[in-house]
Amino acid sequence: MKTNLIIIFVLSVLLVSCKNKSTQITDNDSGFIEISKAQFESEKMVIGEPILNPFTDEVNFTGSIIPSIDGQAQISLPLPGIIDKIHCKPGQIISKGSIMFEVSGNGFIDQQKDFAESSAIVSRLKSDYLRAKELYEANIASPKDFTYAESNYYAENAKHKALKIKLESMGLDVSKIEKGVFYSSYTIKSSINGFVSSINATIGQYVEPQQKIAEIIDDKSFQLRLSVFEKNIIKIKTGQTVAFYLNGNKSVKHKATINGVGKTIIPDSKSIECFAVIDNPKSINMVGNQFVEGSVYTAVDSVLSVPETAIIYSDNNSYILIYEKEVNSKYYFKKIKVKTGRKVNNYIELTEQLPSSKLLVNGIYNIQIE
Repeated sequence: MKTNLIIIFVLSVLLVSCKNKSTQITDNDSGFIEISKAQFESEKMVIGEPILNPFTDEVNFTGSIIPSIDGQAQISLPLPGIIDKIHCKPGQIISKGSIMFEVSGNGFIDQQKDFAESSAIVSRLKSDYLRAKELYEANIASPKDFTYAESNYYAENAKHKALKIKLESMGLDVSKIEKGVFYSSYTIKSSINGFVSSINATIGQYVEPQQKIAEIIDDKSFQLRLSVFEKNIIKIKTGQTVAFYLNGNKSVKHKATINGVGKTIIPDSKSIECFAVIDNPKSINMVGNQFVEGSVYTAVDSVLSVPETAIIYSDNNSYILIYEKEVNSKYYFKKIKVKTGRKVNNYIELTEQLPSSKLLVNGIYNIQIE
């Protein structure tokens, strides 16, 4: 009984060993590799042809999401003043022309006063100038008197126009100010559409004109700022396609197009900044200064290629099996050494022409050649 158990165990081991053993096919005397039809079907082999497949040369980059030049605005005051009211908050979406702050101050009152006084002076000097001009043309007034009246009028009129432009830019009705009706405060409005990214002011704070009190970013103007190494910059041109991903998520790629190539090397990183317009930005959840990675497709060409499943590797070389004929339920193939190039989407580039267009493209994983 014990002997029978040993025999059964040995037979089981041999059976498993035979099942797991890879199929080995060697060249026969004719120089062909023979594969039986039964083996061809059991290994699910497929005969196919090389195809023209698009391959790309890529330059990798890191970068960030930034607004375009006209998609970012810093808010400041035209005059020194005190913040009376704040009508916005960080993260708020606002439209161009929306009121953000109300501001008051002595400087604002003084400017209105200066404008009202200048309006009165201009009116008087204009009359003097026109009167002097009439007398001068009638040879009654001297050239000196006419020049004096003319220069006084022009000088004051220039001052008056400058004050008028400043007040109108603040959204004030200057016709009221000319009549002595002054405003106690003025408003600061948004200059672009976007969201408030920061507010650097509080109610009651005295603010100088050079201080930034808020910043607005138009998220619809987001673009890519890429850092490309100096050695690769010669490959980058406007119009090239960019594939990028956010937050390290390589499974979701987005598209952009190069629209600007920098001309200055950044000393610390030895890189050059380039810029790209994002395709369909509304469909992407982005934030300012967000880190991105990706590739610039610097060249796209269609080359002869075969599936990776068509390549047999042996002794650091690559081979394919060219189909020759089928005779008596046997397939005959010829082993051809090939040179391969780039890989993309499970296809491998062939860098030279093949002697035939038909080859074994699938089912070679159990084939061992000598």
